Amino acid sequence: MTKYKVTATKTTTGMQVSAGTRGFEITFDEPGSTNTGMNPVEILLTSFGACQAITAHALANKRHFDLQAFWVTIEGDLDRENVADGKNVRKFTEIHYQPHLRSSESDEDIKKFLTDVAEKCPVENTLTYGTKFVQDGFVKVD
Repeated sequence: MTKYKVTATKTTTGMQVSAGTRGFEITFDEPGSTNTGMNPVEILLTSFGACQAITAHALANKRHFDLQAFWVTIEGDLDRENVADGKNVRKFTEIHYQPHLRSSESDEDIKKFLTDVAEKCPVENTLTYGTKFVQDGFVKVD
């Protein structure tokens, strides 16, 4: 198992949040705030697209699959969904995506390849199968 750790910190500017790991930083924000970055749900969709592209590239290299270019367009429908206990949960109710690729492979081989990409993409698996969230207490800072 590989562990990943990030830290997200609310800045003093509008709704802006700075998040980072391994020396890299990304800025989150909201359009109605200072609009200095994508909002968290946009970044979630972006993470899915990036994971698809990385997984496709890795599989193509491993299988000697002709993949000359790859990108994904993604749309998510964010809405309230009623769940069994009567709560309204705000979440993506559907995520639609369309891979685009340049390849000399047959349509049949491309379809199989894209199925394999979907099955091996950790972000897609997390969104599809869910993940247990555990809050490890809290830290009160003086």
